Amino acid sequence: MSFFAELKRRNVVRVGIAYVVIGWFLAQVAEFAFENFGAPDWVLKSVVVLLLIGLPLALFFAWAFELTPEGVKREKDVDRSKSITRSTGHKLNFVIIGALVLALGYFIWERQTGIEQIESAEQPDLAIVDDGATSGPDKRSIAVLPFINMSSDPEQEWFADGLTEEILNSLARTPDLLVTARTTSFGYKGSTDPVPEIAAALGVNHVLEGSVRRGGDKFRITAQLIRAADGFHLWSETYDRSMQDIIATQEEIAIQIANALETALDPEALANMMDAGTSSVEAYEAYLTGLGALRASDQSGDPYETLNAMESFNHAVDVDPKFAKAYAYISLFWNLQLQSNQMTYGITDEPLAVRKARRDEALENAIRYEKDPIQKLVYRADQARDQRDFRRALRLRQEHFDARPTTDFGIGGLFIAYRELGLHREVTNLIKKIYAENEFTERFAYQGLQSIRTIEDAKLMREFAQAAVQKYGENANLLYQAHRQFLWAGDIDGASSLVPRISNSDLLQVNREIVALRQACAEKKIADAKKIHARILEGKTAEDFSILWLSYKIVGDDKSATQMFVEHDERKDFDRISDYLSYGHFDPRPYPNFMAAVAGQGFEDREILELPYRCNR
Repeated sequence: MSFFAELKRRNVVRVGIAYVVIGWFLAQVAEFAFENFGAPDWVLKSVVVLLLIGLPLALFFAWAFELTPEGVKREKDVDRSKSITRSTGHKLNFVIIGALVLALGYFIWERQTGIEQIESAEQPDLAIVDDGATSGPDKRSIAVLPFINMSSDPEQEWFADGLTEEILNSLARTPDLLVTARTTSFGYKGSTDPVPEIAAALGVNHVLEGSVRRGGDKFRITAQLIRAADGFHLWSETYDRSMQDIIATQEEIAIQIANALETALDPEALANMMDAGTSSVEAYEAYLTGLGALRASDQSGDPYETLNAMESFNHAVDVDPKFAKAYAYISLFWNLQLQSNQMTYGITDEPLAVRKARRDEALENAIRYEKDPIQKLVYRADQARDQRDFRRALRLRQEHFDARPTTDFGIGGLFIAYRELGLHREVTNLIKKIYAENEFTERFAYQGLQSIRTIEDAKLMREFAQAAVQKYGENANLLYQAHRQFLWAGDIDGASSLVPRISNSDLLQVNREIVALRQACAEKKIADAKKIHARILEGKTAEDFSILWLSYKIVGDDKSATQMFVEHDERKDFDRISDYLSYGHFDPRPYPNFMAAVAGQGFEDREILELPYRCNR
């Protein structure tokens, strides 16, 4: 008799099948019971381990022993002519059939219950959909609030903020999950408002909040996923681990949330979410600290905080020379150091040639080591723009936006590409599309205020500015942009109402002077405008290049404004000229060397807008 035939005769196969089916059924019942009784995870895991251990024992017992009318005997002691294994096999068949029926019934019941729970959970979300948070019941939306630093060391605040941002970025790469932009979420840092109120303000259906406590090489992260409709916790977990596990923990949190929201995690999306960009804990910790420092700079308005961020990002790439994300932020820092119209311009004394070389090197490394092909599009677009291939930069940014339309990179990058090419109608159409379909985040409000510059859409500009001020009126930088947009829309009174708030804000004095100059010219108070312009000229420094140019343009001295760039064009310093293409009223055509460098990209026919609030209009 063959070995397999002997297995069948001794009912080993039937016992194995019966054991697996019954074991699976018991495990499902145990999971249901333990969840409702709030038992720790280790209890269910212990039950599963015991069931797995029991399988080989059951198979061994079926092989070595036989059930007889006299009881259980060793198989070798049973007379085969009197064996009842056939009868026992028939009984086992009934056991298997019965177990399968129970298992199938339980499976159907569990699936139906799950569907009902999902439908009931989504029902409150439909009310939020009506408010414009999402466009359909299949879409999931979440805001990741800044994790609270519970450590005794205040310096760990940066670490907590960086961890929050990485979890947010991981979730943003999930295809069917709408994630509130980081700028908007971090606006609620330290807020004591109830979660449902925060969710309603952000236009999301779910909120993730948590805390971080770190001591030495150990950390504790507590995270809770809350449903906004009723404040119930959908998922909660505490992680007590060592710093060696920080990368895996961050990934695990993001995946657990995505699963709790029942998103469609295909293998590629899962791989993107899992990829933190480095396998070095030390490099990752430095990266998180850098992100936190950037966040601190955004909140305080102190551009010198970015130097702390740079120190952390540089340390990250020293530890892991293939850390693409850290290189990207290093490149961004040096790029801002080359743009005279940025607040951080001039905080380093490095010569322009050194700044440019460091930007280019960091950007090349980011492209070389980035594993996410969609994120790499952003870096390649930046590189194309730096090489003054603006049309290629636009194509790459459009491709990135199509893949990830809800990210800051996706929206902001496309806005910039349109503005630099003077495609004002495309900007307006994109604003309308996002305004209708996406949440009105603080970052989107800021980007929109910077971008809409078409007089025929005065009503849209006015309504957009009003909505931004009403929702994010505590942001002084946003008020600065809104003031300008009200003037573009011809709403001089609306702009005037913001002047006192801006004057009493922490904006730099030169920026407050520009606001006063705009308002004076719009109201045709020419004498006042001349005095303000004179003060700006008197206090000018090398770092105030953009303020000086704006002042000339507002008072209507186009000749002086144009002359500022002539020297740069003659020595082919095209970066300085490129920085101002995002201004709709900047005309690059008086600069022949620059126009030759960008020939064939449409700048010859670029639409030049006239400032509607200039003094000599």
